[in-house]
Amino acid sequence: MKYLTLFLAIIFSFQYVFSQKNDVFSGELTYEIERVDKKDTNRTFMIIYAKDSLLKVVNFNSNSGKQQLIKHLRLNRSYILLETPKQNFAVRTNEHLVIDSIENYTFKKQMGMRKIAGIPVKKLLVHHKEISEAVTFYYTKSISAKYANVYKNLPGLPLLFYIPTKDGLFKYTLKELKNNNPPLELFMIPKEFKIVSFEDFSNEFLKSSEE
Repeated sequence: MKYLTLFLAIIFSFQYVFSQKNDVFSGELTYEIERVDKKDTNRTFMIIYAKDSLLKVVNFNSNSGKQQLIKHLRLNRSYILLETPKQNFAVRTNEHLVIDSIENYTFKKQMGMRKIAGIPVKKLLVHHKEISEAVTFYYTKSISAKYANVYKNLPGLPLLFYIPTKDGLFKYTLKELKNNNPPLELFMIPKEFKIVSFEDFSNEFLKSSEE
């Protein structure tokens, strides 16, 4: 009986480790962002803090400062934290309504591997409807794609990827991955922030600009 118990314990521990590797991740992902369609000396970084289904995405820009997004993956709730001279706001976004489908992009697995931030990664060839030529992504199967907050249909977390925006084409490259357990407070809306809808924030911002 004790051998059966030991065997079951080993099986369950392997199942737990496997689920931790892909479906559940806690830690920090630091990406460097660079514009590739035009030379830009502006240094930008993105840090993603993850705790199971909680995300906090922080963008650091040498020109515009810090931008923060808090997101609950299971509840489909997200807030942008904005600081203004008069009041700090947690603006409810409609990010959960944005469709991240293969209508926007398709991908095909390619031969070839390399390491990014010391992590072995696999290669994808991605065709995006807003990028004129196919681009090469690299990903790891050990972490779910949902933690990048973009390209959620990929077979794993992208560690090198591209995002087209109205301001240009940007390349994201992972610089550091930390497996840790961020404090729950990191994903909570600070008390001094007023929770508002996007519409209410727009009206309040418009009202302030008229005063």
